[in-house]
Amino acid sequence: MSKSGLPHDNYYPDHILVIDEMPLIAVGLREIFRSANPEAQVEYTSSVFTALSAKEYDGRSFGLVILGAGPSDSPEDLFRSASELKQRFDGCRVLVYTDQYDPILIRKIKEGDDKGIIDACVHKFEPIEEIRNAYLHLLAGETYISAILHTLYFAYRLNVEK
Repeated sequence: MSKSGLPHDNYYPDHILVIDEMPLIAVGLREIFRSANPEAQVEYTSSVFTALSAKEYDGRSFGLVILGAGPSDSPEDLFRSASELKQRFDGCRVLVYTDQYDPILIRKIKEGDDKGIIDACVHKFEPIEEIRNAYLHLLAGETYISAILHTLYFAYRLNVEK
């Protein structure tokens, strides 16, 4: 383990793609990742369709793809998008950055039912530290569910099992 807490000091994805309807999200995430790795290159597009079809992404590789999710995105939509992104950008990890809570999505990630399609899920209302924690877990090859989503999931499970 290195001084930074990562497996190696230079073990960072060099390219990160942020997909979100709001460009400001990408600006904020770029600053978070650059604070951990000044060499991080963060790119932005507003839609999965553009990421999958734009010629500018042909032959490109991204170590991490952050998929912004909103109220209209079902777990099925997110898994389909994440799967297509992993096919397009071979070897990338996918982090869903959401403003919603869906127990089905969290259960599938936690229990491995998604077959590793989505690697992490972080709620947009959480502190910046949660994005950093997700990043570190992904770099270590682990899945990650942020604190709020983890807590809501266990509360949901308690209510369901009563």
